[in-house]
Amino acid sequence: MQLAPTMHTARLFGTRTTEEAAVIMLKGFELGFSITAAFENIHVIDGKPSLSPKGALALIHDCPLLASLSIKDEVDAKGNPLACTVTMKRRNGFEYTARFSMDDAKRAELVKPKSGWEKYPANMLRWRALGYCQDVVFPDVIGGTKRADEYGADLTPDGDVIEGSWSAGPRTNQEIAKSVVEEIKANASSVSQPKPLTIQDLLAVYNPQQIMAANDGKIPTTPEECQKVLNFLTAPTGTPLTDDVSFGGES
Repeated sequence: MQLAPTMHTARLFGTRTTEEAAVIMLKGFELGFSITAAFENIHVIDGKPSLSPKGALALIHDCPLLASLSIKDEVDAKGNPLACTVTMKRRNGFEYTARFSMDDAKRAELVKPKSGWEKYPANMLRWRALGYCQDVVFPDVIGGTKRADEYGADLTPDGDVIEGSWSAGPRTNQEIAKSVVEEIKANASSVSQPKPLTIQDLLAVYNPQQIMAANDGKIPTTPEECQKVLNFLTAPTGTPLTDDVSFGGES
């Protein structure tokens, strides 16, 4: 909880709130990642934590329960990738084989123009086959966590998640404004490391006319004036949050 505000306000890992940063660090700790590695390998998609395929494979390679892992790439007569077969075995003798083909990818509508599936199909087949195999053989090692690609995220050929490539359910302006206001209040009331309120914070939720109306017709220029405006606009008798609020600044 002490580190979460710093990790969030640094804007290096794409977290949306300090609470999200704290949960990512906690999930990473449970799985065995270092603090910064947790942000690299755990991604929150549509409100749910997920693992990057590369991160999941790293956990398995580091696990003493792994007895063997084999990968077999299949190609056609012209050398074009057809499928990938992965076999994993635990030290207790349990073994499983998973295969993923280009036909499977096309049925799942994964092959899109200019995507990794079109440019690097062998790599993409490999990550899918690895994922399906580890789900059966090592669910305990990955903590039952789903992979980011299962939630619709696109991957790089190296198994990293392409941020923002997934589509979450649409949110109304009211929902967005409410979440941003809650974050502003949380930062403003932080006793460990208070964050001064800025005009950019206010513009993330309200339009300039609303802000000026709450500050005697002037744009607030100091943290104190910004706080005064926020207090007015979020008070029961202040300007209500509606779907016609204009959004600006940094969300």
